[in-house]
Amino acid sequence: MSDASTPHVLSPGCWLVDPLQLLDEDNALRLDLCDLLEHIADSLPENAAPQLAQLACTALERGWANHTAFEEEALFPILSQRRESDPALVAGLAQLAFEHAADAGLDREIVETLHDLARGGPPENPEMVGYLLRAHFVPMRRHVLWENAFLIPAARRLLSTEDIAALRDWIRVREPHKCTCSATD
Repeated sequence: MSDASTPHVLSPGCWLVDPLQLLDEDNALRLDLCDLLEHIADSLPENAAPQLAQLACTALERGWANHTAFEEEALFPILSQRRESDPALVAGLAQLAFEHAADAGLDREIVETLHDLARGGPPENPEMVGYLLRAHFVPMRRHVLWENAFLIPAARRLLSTEDIAALRDWIRVREPHKCTCSATD
């Protein structure tokens, strides 16, 4: 496998960094989002910070769906095929998918709450808002740290050059803004 820190050529004139590097960077952004949500929760009720709430809302709305789709539609199936005989890996992937599904409903409620905060003014029930935000960022931090300690190292160890190419192709079709080419290159 090639060095994860260097771009890889998809086709002439088309560059995309290593998909696992993108996942690692996305996880770093997730941890930043957790810090932002914690700051918002800690500042309630005096400072509802509408601009920060809007920023957090946008990050949740745009980023989380792409993150889970990449893992569940592209990365997890490839990893499962690579090591079907490894029950620990398969169980770990199932746990991550379960956490994604469990977070989906809470995410919608958090987005609605952040939209309300972004409109300005203190929330009607700041304790409930703080609790809701903590109910998201505390397990999200744990989830991301577990992905960083378990998922990304396993993927780096197990994926072949062809697997990495398949992940790049998935990103290229699904998130073309992450590469300098179109899906038809």
